[in-house]
Amino acid sequence: MKPYNSQYNMIEVTQQKIEELAPNAEAAKKGRDLQKKGKFTNLKINAEKNLIWGECAGSGKNPYYCSADYIDSHNPVFRCNCPSRQFPCKHAIGLLYCFEADKSQFSEGEVPEDITTKREKIEKRQEKKTQEKESIKEKAEKPKKVNRVAFVKKVDTQLIGIDTAQKLLRDIVSTGLSSIDAKLRATLRTQIKELGNYYISGIQTAFNNLLLSLEEVEEEEYTEVVNNLNYLSTLLKKASEYLKARKEDPEGLPELSSAIEEQIGYVWKLVELMQYGLYEENASLVQLSFNSYDNEARKEYVDEGLWLNLTTGKIFKTMNYRPYKAAKYIKEENTMFGVLQLKDLYIYPGDTNPRIRWEADSITERPLQKTDLTTIKQWASTQFADTIKNVKNTIKNPLMDKHPVVLLALHKAYRVGEDLVVEDANGFAITLKDIREGAVSPTGNLKVFLPSNAEGLTLTAMMHNDVASGLLSAQPMSLITPDKIIRLLY
Repeated sequence: MKPYNSQYNMIEVTQQKIEELAPNAEAAKKGRDLQKKGKFTNLKINAEKNLIWGECAGSGKNPYYCSADYIDSHNPVFRCNCPSRQFPCKHAIGLLYCFEADKSQFSEGEVPEDITTKREKIEKRQEKKTQEKESIKEKAEKPKKVNRVAFVKKVDTQLIGIDTAQKLLRDIVSTGLSSIDAKLRATLRTQIKELGNYYISGIQTAFNNLLLSLEEVEEEEYTEVVNNLNYLSTLLKKASEYLKARKEDPEGLPELSSAIEEQIGYVWKLVELMQYGLYEENASLVQLSFNSYDNEARKEYVDEGLWLNLTTGKIFKTMNYRPYKAAKYIKEENTMFGVLQLKDLYIYPGDTNPRIRWEADSITERPLQKTDLTTIKQWASTQFADTIKNVKNTIKNPLMDKHPVVLLALHKAYRVGEDLVVEDANGFAITLKDIREGAVSPTGNLKVFLPSNAEGLTLTAMMHNDVASGLLSAQPMSLITPDKIIRLLY
């Protein structure tokens, strides 16, 4: 067997990339532990240097056989005969750590027959997927056909559900917020669950949010509860009017300037987004910030990324949902440090920061360059007054995003008591505050190193209006310097 020759290496493996590929931090740790304990033997690499495989000792008599296939370097495939439902499993992750630690361990070998067969199947699937993608574009160019009978039947069911939801909301208000005890909350939880029968999952989630805010009330502070009540009241009214209009004209265009369809519960298809022009080709995105949190109302963990389109200056969001019951089997998203270049970018209907999506096989990644950082700065607002005006117009609508994200070109920074304040060149000031307390304080992190002369720095900020104090403030998410992006939520 020939020893591994790095000159022909087609596999790029770093600790950062392994952590990004791992479904969660625990799987990454277990994989690293297997490598450190020397559990791997018979390590091989193929002649083309795009496949590694080996054996990992387990608790049983026979070892597990695992491999990492980089025939498509942007979408590696991991295989293992262990019973785990995680992809990649800890054995495949450990194999990568072995490769990252010492490539010379891998001697050249013939590709196993079973992997050759699986590669052929993947190639056929890729060909089919390419054809399907082309057919999406072809479908998007054709007029959309609507089954009027099925459409009207579904809308009628949704309207019945909205009537039920309106009655439920009236009962909650008439009962009185302070009178809703644990027993009544349990009853409400059952009634909210029944809303799932009417194709209005978004409205159901809004009720769950209301119930959670009721459970979290302390010292008779009902501000968040009232916010949720206002949102639900507006949503139910708007949804009823909207669906009645759609019922009268099933072939008419849905509303694309807001997220009302998703707020009711609709799940968009890619072909529909393309049909309605919510689609871009050859987009370049930079991740400005990343955060993972627990959405109890949806019973899901959420990985949220904030992205800037370098060409248009538009700020988007990505949302990766991991339901509680399946969280350990779904890959947890991670921070991206390079520039993603996308063949196909799908944009969901929304307002200030619409949600986006792409498919894994349509991306390439390149390193972030200083010219990209300069571009980010050029898209930042130098007129804070205009930015605040636009933000206020957004958040005064109960159905709009209450925390729009903006880019601010800083001129000066200083303290006012415990508060951190930033100004533009015109002297317009914005106070920086965390939206809520957490294990990490992005504002506290920024206080440590933000210089008073902030000229040339750009801030990614999530806006927030504190109803109790009347203060419109901004939570810093990241600081962009001429050399790097400093993420503040670590």
